[in-house]
Amino acid sequence: MKTLARMTALGLMGTLMLAGCGSGDKQPDPADTDPALNGALGDQIMVDPEMAGDQGAAVSAEGRSITIPAQDRTPEAIAAAKKQAAQLVGGALKPVPSPTQGGAASLAAGAATAAQVAAEAKVAKADCSAKVQYSNTWAARLPAELPVYPRGAVQEAAGIDGQGCALRVVNFATPVSVSDVVSFYYTRALGAGYGAEYKIDGGDSVLGGRKDGRAYVVYARKLDSGLTEVDLVTSGK
Repeated sequence: MKTLARMTALGLMGTLMLAGCGSGDKQPDPADTDPALNGALGDQIMVDPEMAGDQGAAVSAEGRSITIPAQDRTPEAIAAAKKQAAQLVGGALKPVPSPTQGGAASLAAGAATAAQVAAEAKVAKADCSAKVQYSNTWAARLPAELPVYPRGAVQEAAGIDGQGCALRVVNFATPVSVSDVVSFYYTRALGAGYGAEYKIDGGDSVLGGRKDGRAYVVYARKLDSGLTEVDLVTSGK
């Protein structure tokens, strides 16, 4: 994930990058075998790791396969996803304002600080990313107000709840446009009382903000395949 690379530079992700870690390096998560939690993923998101490397799969900027089944890329499927998104915000999506000046590093830094939920973790500037567990079921543990975009296909996810840290990082893909994805999170964030600052960072559209001790950052980019790849980070309690 590009997001993790940026946060690495800020000290949030340390030397840990989902895109660069082999399966042998990943910490097992008991949630992988929790049928109740797996069931909670439901039809709102798709988790399709078996399709990695299939012919026709899109490829991220890091060379990873980005997979969405063909039936979920049809005009009808896209329209259904956008309809669900509108329903989740109670109607029409709010238009995103023009991007503000400056880079997006401050948004990632805010998420890093919010991840350190224990006072001692803040004092020690703990690297919460070094403690994360890998499992796509972390997508079901995102804050209710900031879920994976409807019918988004989760590619990778990690998180931690404990040891003074609260952090989720989810990478997913959708055939819906970048602007629609950003508008969805902008509307959801404002409706939940979060701040919402919009920036352009290279080829990424970046949205982030805070609410009390919580923070989020959304990075969305258009792939050559036409798919939209999204890194969604939430932190704090």
